[in-house]
Amino acid sequence: MKTNKLRNAIAPFLLTASAVVSAQMVSEAGVGGQAGTFNGGPAVLYDQTGAAPNGNGSPDQNFEAGFDAYDGFIADDFVVTDADGWLITQVNTVGTYSTTGPATSTNVSFHADAGGSPDPTPIAGCDFPAATILSDTGGSFVIDLGAGCVVPQGTAWISHQTNLDFGAGGQHFFSGTATISGSEGHFLNPGDGFGTGCTTFQPAGSVCGTGGGAAHDFLFSVSGSVAPPQGPPPLVPTLTWYGLGLMLLTFGFLGRRFIKND
Repeated sequence: MKTNKLRNAIAPFLLTASAVVSAQMVSEAGVGGQAGTFNGGPAVLYDQTGAAPNGNGSPDQNFEAGFDAYDGFIADDFVVTDADGWLITQVNTVGTYSTTGPATSTNVSFHADAGGSPDPTPIAGCDFPAATILSDTGGSFVIDLGAGCVVPQGTAWISHQTNLDFGAGGQHFFSGTATISGSEGHFLNPGDGFGTGCTTFQPAGSVCGTGGGAAHDFLFSVSGSVAPPQGPPPLVPTLTWYGLGLMLLTFGFLGRRFIKND
């Protein structure tokens, strides 16, 4: 009974920003506003932050222990166009806070495509828990991935979660857009605190009902460089027992001739 009362009390605020909160976010952070940029930063490889934002975002937050049932992730797909893949070292996201924030860090991972949804397991080396936020502009982030990781050519997915305690800084919402590139953005709420049934990644708006309930993508970009060629390693000469024996015989023969000549 207590659980149901808690869900009824908090779910309207957690699942999607209310009209009042949305209005505040428009004036304070500018829904769809860009995060700061850095001179000399990595090149932008893929960018859909320029799409027109819709009125609401989807929750993508790692709450404190008391609200673990509401922990959620968003995911969206993009296409790696280079044969050697992309070395992704930075991510820009567009989002808002219900109050002040700020987030302490974010969890970022990259996944292969699995029939129009992200594969549950991240690409090897492409899981970045507690990634550093270089810039936070009202919930829009520039995120540093350190040395980064190589995402292979083809369709890939980015997953994102904001680390922020509800009691300390309210909620975070990842801003969406009605302009869909590839597959619709996805949402995951493993504990099903929102009662959507989306305990695996599912289309965020059309199935899970987040971000206003209409189909949408998310506003993000990835930066880095084209990955260096991943060809086979160079051949290293090896010496077999046969080769070693032949070498010793040769040295012995030359040594005997040298002694005779003396």
